[in-house]
Amino acid sequence: PEEKELFERIGLDKVTVPDFVWELIDHHIRNDLYAISLIVGSHITGEDKEPIPPEHGEKILTHCQEIKSFLKKLREATEPKK
Repeated sequence: PEEKELFERIGLDKVTVPDFVWELIDHHIRNDLYAISLIVGSHITGEDKEPIPPEHGEKILTHCQEIKSFLKKLREATEPKK
């Protein structure tokens, strides 16, 4: 709900992310999202739409967990040390 304000703050505070971090984010997130879209797309595109079978749903969940795991690692690596 506060996304708009957060983006405004990022702009006002001139927060930047180094290119190599964007490359890392792009690589991990894009690969998992691409895999998810292939799985889902194979069932819902075209005339013959079909339910997503449980084993494919499990693959989707695995990719979602990979995204969450990556974001956790990124957070841990970038948190200020106490």
